Amino acid sequence: MEPLLAVVSADRRLVDALAGLPLTTVENAHPEQGISGSIAIGLGALPEGTEAALIGVADQPYLTPEAIRALVNAFSPGRIIVPRWGDHRGNPPVFDRGFFPELLALRGDRGGQRVIAAHADAVTEVPLPAGLGDDIDRLEEWPR
Repeated sequence: MEPLLAVVSADRRLVDALAGLPLTTVENAHPEQGISGSIAIGLGALPEGTEAALIGVADQPYLTPEAIRALVNAFSPGRIIVPRWGDHRGNPPVFDRGFFPELLALRGDRGGQRVIAAHADAVTEVPLPAGLGDDIDRLEEWPR
């Protein structure tokens, strides 16, 4: 599962919050242009010949290392691995490098779901406990 990259805005608080973790931060100078830019920056920072990429989002605080491992272990060449959180698909997917050009062609606030939808025949679902895939979009959703 190497390398581990985090694409972040220029907000110093984000870089500081990740300090000391075994990852490399890569700056997205224009996060307002949407997730597609972060995807492109992250893919561009991978070593040449990288076989696949797991593309995660920062708002899934319940995601566990075991769930990530299950997704990575399910990878096989030519496939897109997608978690099934109970009754729905979600993040983080794992894309074979053959899908990188389509991911790089995304624009705006469009993520990998568009590529997944275009290649339904290449998708392998990995069932995982529903609560692990919950995302937190607003402060009031954060557990107290």
